[in-house]
Amino acid sequence: ASPRGPNSSAPVRFSSARFSIPTTQSPPVFLRCLQGFLSLPIVNTRVDDPRPGRDGEPGSIPQGLRLLQVGPRLQVTVSPLEAQLKALADKGKIPPAPVVGWALIDTGAHSTCVDREAAARAGLAVVDSAPMTSATHAHEIVPIFAGQLDITGIPQNVVVNRAYGANLASQGLVALIGRDLLASCILIYNGPDGSFSLSL
Repeated sequence: ASPRGPNSSAPVRFSSARFSIPTTQSPPVFLRCLQGFLSLPIVNTRVDDPRPGRDGEPGSIPQGLRLLQVGPRLQVTVSPLEAQLKALADKGKIPPAPVVGWALIDTGAHSTCVDREAAARAGLAVVDSAPMTSATHAHEIVPIFAGQLDITGIPQNVVVNRAYGANLASQGLVALIGRDLLASCILIYNGPDGSFSLSL
């Protein structure tokens, strides 16, 4: 489990965009990386002040500390894999309602995690069990779920075949986005601006 600040209920604005850089010659490496970044779906997020001032006055938390309070969080929808949804439909069963909540981008987590209660409500399939070590548990056998995350601002769903079950509800989270997913992403964390960008 990962720590969170005392003001984790801060509202967050989302936007997504696609860009491309025209070029007639082979650009330097850093420009090629930038071109690849800008050609991917991007979600740009700036954290609003969780304690805004009155009558349009500035809030009590400086811009550079807002991201520190809540961390890089994205709104996500947790649901079963498409194959599982199809299997339920073929049997004439109504699938559980998807679960909407916050996912924290956690570079300290090797694997993506999903809150156990949220996974059960969303009807995610348990595909395995495995030991997990966290800040609160040295060694715990947890269920492994298969499902998908629909990230607000990103057009395609993110398939997660092995999401570790964790107790995240107390942190106001339904998921942790770990390095297994971040391995194919570009993350820019702008602390002074209180914003971050994620492309995948």
